Amino acid sequence: MSQQQIPTNGGLSQVQTTVVTPRVNALSKQFIALNRLESRPTEWVIDGRPIYRRLPAVAETYQIDFFNTVNVPNTAAAVKQEAIGYVYIPWGEGIFGSVSMEVVASDSLKDLVVKAGNIVWQYGMTSVLPAVFNLEELEVASGTYFLGYQLIFDDSPFEALYSVTDFALTGEPLEITSSTDILSGWRDPAVNAFLNSGTLFWKNYDSYFPTYLQPTSAFIQWKSTLPSAYSEIFLRCPANTAVTGEARLYYYNTDSASYDLVCSAVVEKDTTSQYFRLNAFDPSFQRTWKVEFDDLKVSIQSVVVTGTVTRLKRPVAPRPRASLVMYPENLIPQTVLNANNVEVTPTYCDLALVSIKDGYTIEDIRDIRNITQREFVPVADWLTKPWDDNLINLYEQVKGYAELWMKPETLLTQEYDALIQYDIVVTNSTTLGQ
Repeated sequence: MSQQQIPTNGGLSQVQTTVVTPRVNALSKQFIALNRLESRPTEWVIDGRPIYRRLPAVAETYQIDFFNTVNVPNTAAAVKQEAIGYVYIPWGEGIFGSVSMEVVASDSLKDLVVKAGNIVWQYGMTSVLPAVFNLEELEVASGTYFLGYQLIFDDSPFEALYSVTDFALTGEPLEITSSTDILSGWRDPAVNAFLNSGTLFWKNYDSYFPTYLQPTSAFIQWKSTLPSAYSEIFLRCPANTAVTGEARLYYYNTDSASYDLVCSAVVEKDTTSQYFRLNAFDPSFQRTWKVEFDDLKVSIQSVVVTGTVTRLKRPVAPRPRASLVMYPENLIPQTVLNANNVEVTPTYCDLALVSIKDGYTIEDIRDIRNITQREFVPVADWLTKPWDDNLINLYEQVKGYAELWMKPETLLTQEYDALIQYDIVVTNSTTLGQ
């Protein structure tokens, strides 16, 4: 028996380090053009030098106002703030490109297409894949609909898969039943088989009850809320038992509300005790397992499994989730349920207002995206090209400001030189006075 769990879908994180000898790459002009690595001119902003808005950070989204001021009808408050999401357009991409999250209609006007892209909101950046959906399949009635992404930030647990070998199900949230449940006060219940105890076990026969009250069948069943795929189920009998016959494994088929036979195994014995080894050669994810026995006086001391189990795992930190939603224009919910069924206030990334007419046909799409094109610029890129003349000239003026503009003699000289550049003749005032 082993309790080692090996994550198969990111249950745990692993850190690997690699030593690589650095090398210098010379990029061709064609490579630079293809990957859009050309230098860019300095970005000028109103009332400030470029460096003010190009400070290094993990991202420059701190400069964005993630809250929108809206009117509140029928209240004393004039305005309130609600969180919003932005569509991020990378440098070099247009607002109608493949990663712009633009909403368009198909040629038949029966399908809505939402392009891929990235959403920037108060909790960082969230990537979304392209989506296509048919209005008739969704049975969308005529009217105007809001289309956008609903953003939630929570730390709800998620399902993680683990690979296990001879894993005891002790402590798992299971619903355990057996053939002995028909009798009240049974002294060796089925739950004992999952405790892996040396003294407790499940028995299908109890001498305390008369013969005519003993179970007429022998089975043990367990049900889990999370699906698992067992390639092997190992059931060990207590020592000094004499069990005969075979055991059969069944899956519960929810479609037909019946049990499907998976495999069977005859009883075997080793130096410890008798046991049943049930091998499912084609395991599938199930929630209910049932094992029937031929021997009505069977006893089981432990149940261990090999395969893949599902466990709930809480993320290390809260994570954002984005869901594409479509609501009638005036019925956008202000609160939604998260994975823990707790009401939270969502943030919406607006995409479009879509007008649908009879026949599931798109009549009009009005773009309502909030777009941002801010991006991270590291320190090395403050000067976006070698010898940025504009920035150098600005620096020269600031460096010599006191000398150039704070002394009257120097200031008059600068003004005189400027007039000369425009071919304006300046006469000496002393000569005019004479």
